Amino acid sequence: MKTNSINQTEAQVNPAQVMLKRKWTDTLRVTLRAVVRVKGGLWGGIFISIMLLCAIGAQWLAPNDPNAQDIMHRFAGPSRDHFFGTDYLGRDIFSRIIYGCRIAVLVAFGSVTLSSIVGVFLGVVSGYNEGKKIDYFIIWIFDIVRSFPQIILALAIVAVLGPSLLNVVVALAFTAFPFYGRVARAQTLSVKEADYVKAAEAMGLKPLKIISRHITPNIMAPVIVCLGMDMATMIVWESGLSFLGLGVRPPTASWGIMLRNGYKYIQTSPYMILWPALAIALAMIAFSLFSEGLRVALDPKERER
Repeated sequence: MKTNSINQTEAQVNPAQVMLKRKWTDTLRVTLRAVVRVKGGLWGGIFISIMLLCAIGAQWLAPNDPNAQDIMHRFAGPSRDHFFGTDYLGRDIFSRIIYGCRIAVLVAFGSVTLSSIVGVFLGVVSGYNEGKKIDYFIIWIFDIVRSFPQIILALAIVAVLGPSLLNVVVALAFTAFPFYGRVARAQTLSVKEADYVKAAEAMGLKPLKIISRHITPNIMAPVIVCLGMDMATMIVWESGLSFLGLGVRPPTASWGIMLRNGYKYIQTSPYMILWPALAIALAMIAFSLFSEGLRVALDPKERER
């Protein structure tokens, strides 16, 4: 009876368990409604949805083969057959922009997901064991990785592993996980003093179960906001690596590769560099606006305004 009483008290004060009792559709609807209420959040969500749609259905949405060459019509301007013109090999720029969404989405979601999983796990373990040897060891790892400029470290990793999509994702994830670890550790230091965590400890639950069931779900709001903001950064870094020849390999359609090719022929055909640069800029703005909407949606005080 005493255990059941503790469980009931714990469920009443644990925000994560209260959220789990709701239908996930209701939670999603409330969150999205709060996001679109933020100025710009709706437009950011629309552009991200378009990116996801292009990434999934590129083979149906692209009007032409992105790698099909037409030397007779290279450097062509926008027309009915080629909405954004053609590049130095006569390839359709509009189709390559659509296929480039695949690389952008895979790198953004892949690297951010991998880095957040590793970073949050290490950060929560470090925060829960504050002052112990494992805490100092994990912080030491964070400090070592963060002591190097992120883009320089990513360049070094890709240069060693070789240019490929998988290596770019791994390199960017490795440079970003300390950031999520720091955020998770700071939140854990606050959450671990909550009543529901103390109740779980009094029940004799193992630390791993306390971390996974009671702490991690209650620190995810700021982490999710950071995810949205970091995706824009990952897209820019992937484009930078591809621009330097250390990203995905040609002839794969990538916005960074298109920028590099456009830079070579900027005097001949400015359209080659205009459209991929515009796509990268819009992606950055969209993720920034959407993450701001998420911040407001996941903050009860902001949501009530």
